[in-house]
Amino acid sequence: MTGEQSTERKIADFVSQQPIREALDYLIDSLPEGAVIYLVGGAIRNLIIEVFHGRSPPIDDIDLFVSVVSDDFHLAEILPDDRFIITDIGGVRWRPARSTYDIDICLLQDFIIIKKYHLAPVLQNLIGAIDFTMNTVVYDICNQKLYERNALADIQKRLLAFNTRKLYTKTAIAYRTLLLRYKTGFALSQDVFYFVKQLIDLDTLMAVKQILSTRFGKDRMHVILDDYDRICSFCSFDDYSRHAPEALAGDI
Repeated sequence: MTGEQSTERKIADFVSQQPIREALDYLIDSLPEGAVIYLVGGAIRNLIIEVFHGRSPPIDDIDLFVSVVSDDFHLAEILPDDRFIITDIGGVRWRPARSTYDIDICLLQDFIIIKKYHLAPVLQNLIGAIDFTMNTVVYDICNQKLYERNALADIQKRLLAFNTRKLYTKTAIAYRTLLLRYKTGFALSQDVFYFVKQLIDLDTLMAVKQILSTRFGKDRMHVILDDYDRICSFCSFDDYSRHAPEALAGDI
């Protein structure tokens, strides 16, 4: 069985778990006819890491994007009032009654990157708007089809590389970069290395520090920022590549 076949089987088994399946069936029944539901990013990425490397960061939440719905449709119309909150990417975070995972759902036309850059709300633009190549994995729930853009190759190489920098702020890019470096322990590509070393200014770093401290506590913040300091201590990417810090994989 190839890596891609193993990955598709792993994803299919994951979404068939009863609490997840119940939540997906509820959405399928509640959304307008013809709507397409995509499972995107982190959960699939972690499943693929496990396929290739035997272990992975834990899955804490599930990211879903919904396409082929009208502009006048709103997710709040189909979810219980006490079970969701609004998120900062343009969607909602839903905790179904029987689920152990939070489920982040966003209509594709409401996704903050799609709106900011005036992109058509289609699958190709969704994949193009995802931050890192290892996250460019999209699973069509209804058709059981996997789409990816260099994700499998870069996950196999344990490489953290940009797919796009179309995020809404530099702080968001910096935060995501340092956090994913911590979670996965993946080595930085050349463009990510120079972003970390040269483009994270003091104001951005202080903003990231505040976010990390608030969300994860000071101990984990210090571990992540110590790794940032180690990365910045290398004079060049060649130097980094020869003597890259040990993988953190802090959440594995």
